Amino acid sequence: MNDKTPRRCLALYSGGLDSLLAIRLMEDQGIEVIPLFFCSPFFGFGALRDPDTFTAVHRERYGLNSLIVDYTEDMISIIKAPRHGFGKHLNPCIDCKIGMLRRANALLETLQASFVITGEVLGQRPMSQRGHVMRAIEKESGLEDILLRPLCARNMVETLPERLGIVDRGALWDIRGRGRKIQIEKALAYGITEDLIPTPAGGCLLTQEQISKKVRRTYERFSPGLPLKEDLVLDVVGRKFILDEVTVLVVGRDDEENKVLSSFIASGNTFMKIADVPGPLCVLRGDAKEANLMIAAGICLRYGKARGINGQTALYGSDPECMDKTVQAHLLNEEYCKSMQD
Repeated sequence: MNDKTPRRCLALYSGGLDSLLAIRLMEDQGIEVIPLFFCSPFFGFGALRDPDTFTAVHRERYGLNSLIVDYTEDMISIIKAPRHGFGKHLNPCIDCKIGMLRRANALLETLQASFVITGEVLGQRPMSQRGHVMRAIEKESGLEDILLRPLCARNMVETLPERLGIVDRGALWDIRGRGRKIQIEKALAYGITEDLIPTPAGGCLLTQEQISKKVRRTYERFSPGLPLKEDLVLDVVGRKFILDEVTVLVVGRDDEENKVLSSFIASGNTFMKIADVPGPLCVLRGDAKEANLMIAAGICLRYGKARGINGQTALYGSDPECMDKTVQAHLLNEEYCKSMQD
């Protein structure tokens, strides 16, 4: 850094209150902030599916022009073999944070920024926000001395932007621990109304037992290779059934899930629903041979309004708006269906 060092930084923006406050602190000091929102099937899924709506909402609510980063491919590799291991379930929190920071580091020159900030608070999270872990993360990410945590900076070693006077250390905070009282008070002082104060962000689905089990079995099915993004999104929505070693079926549980599933148009996906009867939208991924289509139709029938009514027809096709092929949907008993449920 020198006299021409840009007063611009990149922020890991989670959509939560802490990262929002970290951005506000930098803006208070006349520093331009580019928020990076990392998303995958396991976190930030709404932004992954509809980035334009996400950026518009956060621009309107908080005045932020977020840059959305699809982090799915990174996550696929990280989950396969995280150097720092998993949390309680399949959550590779430390490796995930290191990977995000590496991506941010790689963007510094392109975006003409000189350092990176996060909304981390010392002691807030048991895995990734302990002092020695935070120091290890910044070292492994390549951001040693240029990674600033504004909310707890005065509890940590001074960084280069502070020493150079780009950032006024005295105006940074010294929060620690898991409480949110101080952050909420600060948000209100910034004029963020209670209804717009974000709920805690960073809720990764890989911390949930059932999702983790599905994802683990997906990796096992593809081993020694890796699943694709299109395989993993089917682990986070709906009921999942294993039809054979290469074929799965996901059944929407309500209208909202049907809507989400309808956006999963990809090579290898076949959409299905029972004709003329309210019920779930289903996605079959893998081998769409006749035997699998008939089983899928029976499962689809089992969870719709025509449950128990024989003689129904299922529509299917590669696009949910144009399912122009048909297959008979035969009644399947509950035990048979559950025997295939993942």
